Amino acid sequence: MSPDSPWSEFRRGWRPLGAALIGKVFSFGTVPIYVVGVFTIPLGEAFGWSRAEVALSFAVATMTAASLAPLIGWLCDRYGARVLVVWGTAGYGLGMAIIGTSSGWLPRYYASWSLATIFGIGASSIALTRFVVGWFERKRGLALGVLLSGSGLTALFIPPFAAALIENFNWRAGYFGISAVILLVGFPVLFLGFKDAPRKRPERLLKEDQAPARAGQAQPSAGFRLALRSRAFWIMAIAFCGATFGLAGLISSFAPILEDSGYAREQAAALFGLVGLFIIAGRLGAGYLLDYLWAPGLIFVALAFGAAACGLLLLPELAVWMVVCAAFFLGVSAGAKFAALPYLIAREFDLASYGRAYSLIMICQAFVTAASPAIFGLNFDLQGSYLQVLLLSMALLVLGPALLLFLGREKADSQERRIGAERPLSAKS
Repeated sequence: MSPDSPWSEFRRGWRPLGAALIGKVFSFGTVPIYVVGVFTIPLGEAFGWSRAEVALSFAVATMTAASLAPLIGWLCDRYGARVLVVWGTAGYGLGMAIIGTSSGWLPRYYASWSLATIFGIGASSIALTRFVVGWFERKRGLALGVLLSGSGLTALFIPPFAAALIENFNWRAGYFGISAVILLVGFPVLFLGFKDAPRKRPERLLKEDQAPARAGQAQPSAGFRLALRSRAFWIMAIAFCGATFGLAGLISSFAPILEDSGYAREQAAALFGLVGLFIIAGRLGAGYLLDYLWAPGLIFVALAFGAAACGLLLLPELAVWMVVCAAFFLGVSAGAKFAALPYLIAREFDLASYGRAYSLIMICQAFVTAASPAIFGLNFDLQGSYLQVLLLSMALLVLGPALLLFLGREKADSQERRIGAERPLSAKS
């Protein structure tokens, strides 16, 4: 393989990328959305809590993370990702054990989720994606797809694992089991294999970065100010928030919807695990295609699949093949969404501002992500079904992503950089 080949990045960075993948599997930003549905009914049976009350724990955790996101973005840009991710993973493992000690007092349960999030905040998508963006440039889309497929692995293995522990022991065993896996698998892998990319950049990129800005061109390292003044930032914020409402609510309610349709708890958890497989496929496929196709158009089409999943789950009877199709549409949609967001941010903003720009997008999504599962649960508590909220999600999964079509083609300077990166070194000398 030629040293100048785009695939040489994987030869150099496959170990750090693999460690980052494990970090994503066990991160505070991945685990809650895939386990809240598994614990919803058991906690209701144990303490008499409604589905909306249980789902509100996810909102508490998400808002705690949102309040700390700007700090994490600044720390990541300034000091790198390694310390944040490694010790954040260890802290989150401890936090899961703390949640498992909760009592029937609901505020204590919420406080446990908030504390677990504080302990695990370092292992955020901000730090993990910034880490990968630093290692990969020419195959950045595919590398991000590999990293973010970790949440698909979470959906594939963690819900059935937790459901088996709940069924054979109790709900506390579910949390303790998740804690043990994070501490015994996730933390050691990250401690040994998670290394920041070398700070020294290739000479050709240094020359490009140090070149004077063209007339009227903003300096790329303006951080929070650059993001807030950017039209692209607001387009992405609104578009992804609209899609996030439907996807977060549907993922958190997928297992309860199946149980309401007559599936046993373990069957529902196993079928929900299929979402994980399709998330992996969606993130890898979208990541690969992002390196070659127009990202806004690609993600618009992919997120429309989420609307199809809502439509299937609205049907009065859910045969197994319908559930599999819904899992496919949901998984591909969620997978493509999370792969495209960091790619678009890296495309629109300089890497020196990446963490701060991502943190602002994360705050925007956090409000929606926090509210969505609770709104889904409240809709069921009031109406006895998810009909109205699924119809709303269908609309948002089409109208929100449509805004991305107003983003232009890739920036001229980014295109020049990519062309220069793919040109043989001998042609430049």
